[in-house]
Amino acid sequence: MRPPSQSNAAASQPQAAASTEFHDTDREVIETKIREALETLSQIRVTVINHESADEQVLQQRVDRLVQGYAEMHTMKDRLNVSVPEEVLAYIRDGRNPDEFTSQFMERVASENQFTNGKIAALTNFKHEFEEKLREFFPEESSARLDRQKPPKIDS
Repeated sequence: MRPPSQSNAAASQPQAAASTEFHDTDREVIETKIREALETLSQIRVTVINHESADEQVLQQRVDRLVQGYAEMHTMKDRLNVSVPEEVLAYIRDGRNPDEFTSQFMERVASENQFTNGKIAALTNFKHEFEEKLREFFPEESSARLDRQKPPKIDS
């Protein structure tokens, strides 16, 4: 149950906020289910490694719990709207850490940003030098034309 201040705020929020909250709750539930499945898989592994005939019933219970958890996650799949890039899935399939993808992606974006900024700076310098040379060699024609064509200043 929510504290009163959150309840009142949530009641006054538009319907979109309620659907977002519902989505977040579903996401939390599915994350919990995934953690439980991982824990059950770990328990199954330990049970199989230390296999004794008395453990068969325990193993069966754990496998049943795992299958039930998978079934619950499967019923929730249509309520979740999560997009995972294909590259991330490929990293996971290859046994690599998805955080490695994120790190490499950020490095690539920073590199491309630096390259683009360099191109912008080079073109800006070229434009200024070109205008200077135009004014130097064609002072009358270029002055009138360049002053008319100046783009409006954009505040950054």
